[in-house]
Amino acid sequence: MQLEVNVKLRRGYFELAAELNVQASGAGLYGEAGAGKSTLLEIIAGTLQPQSGYILLDGVALFDSRHGIAMPAAARPIGAVLQAAYRGSGQTVREVLHSVGRYWAWRRRWFSVEFLLRLLELSHLLDQRVGQLSGEQRQRVALAYALLQSPKLLLLDDIFATLPESCRQQVLPLLKRLQYEFGIPVIYASQSMSELLCLSDTLLIMEHGRIVQSGPIRELAKRQQVLRFLGVRQTDNIVTVKMQCHEELGGCSFAGFGGYALALPYRPQLEPGTKVDIAIRANDIALSHHYIQGISIQNQIKGRVCAVIARGDSVIVQIDCGIILLAEITPAANRGMGLREGDWVYCLIKTHAIVLLHELDFIPYQRVVNHDDGVYYLSPTADFQQ
Repeated sequence: MQLEVNVKLRRGYFELAAELNVQASGAGLYGEAGAGKSTLLEIIAGTLQPQSGYILLDGVALFDSRHGIAMPAAARPIGAVLQAAYRGSGQTVREVLHSVGRYWAWRRRWFSVEFLLRLLELSHLLDQRVGQLSGEQRQRVALAYALLQSPKLLLLDDIFATLPESCRQQVLPLLKRLQYEFGIPVIYASQSMSELLCLSDTLLIMEHGRIVQSGPIRELAKRQQVLRFLGVRQTDNIVTVKMQCHEELGGCSFAGFGGYALALPYRPQLEPGTKVDIAIRANDIALSHHYIQGISIQNQIKGRVCAVIARGDSVIVQIDCGIILLAEITPAANRGMGLREGDWVYCLIKTHAIVLLHELDFIPYQRVVNHDDGVYYLSPTADFQQ
């Protein structure tokens, strides 16, 4: 799938001028309330027409002001769950879902009506009119409606904000299956970074009606000016690890980390083999010349000092543990240890000092110092490249 959008729309004091190019499995659309996320999805879905520009899906024009093309929403191969879905509809849930199932019967069907009724817990609502349902119930009906269309592209506008947790736990894996097993791309708009990261590695960051940044999450996280959009706090190391196993009695999970098994907070929902990004603050890493017995800290990672960088009231120590880590210690601690390049040290990291990057929602932005692929930021204006 390839979606190309370049559209403009002015409504009152708000002006949207969005340009994007999305390929493969889709993307997460991130932005604060009022950034224009919902408006952009409505334009792509066809429920709102822009004043100029074009929208191409796999090379087919859905809208093109230059050539007078404006494909109706009902004719677009797009399933959409928008904020205003089915507002005031006089039809029953049964009528809505069975009518769309018949209307799109010529398409290859991914799901049956009966399966979606069970999955989205709608069976008991079949004879109720959609206009009388709660907002959360209407969202579930809208999602079933969109999936029954067997769309080439699925647009979702922050649907998990209203879905119950039990439904969310079922729907998220379903959406991932749509993307990777059935090849249906998803564009999901939200203010929740954890949900966006679950559905896509690609982010579109929107502000004041414009896409201000786009690209893979790990690439965006290297850009100092972007981080405040991502909900990232003071995070000095971001590295990718592969989940290995979980120990319920021990209350921790283990992941591969530079040849070591790193103890993480217990996350049994992450299957072995899953790759996740973790964040470790530099000042949460203690250093020792020797392995320490009889200590509660589970992670003691051995590495060689690559550099010792004095920085005002602190010292940054760069350690090669198979993966580069940055530790921040005081000048007094540095003098006491006498650290020099080439020294072997142990990095002591508490399990609960490790944060999974996709769980960083609502944590205020401060700064990022290190990425394991060789980019280091010590301040907004100074950086080191390996």
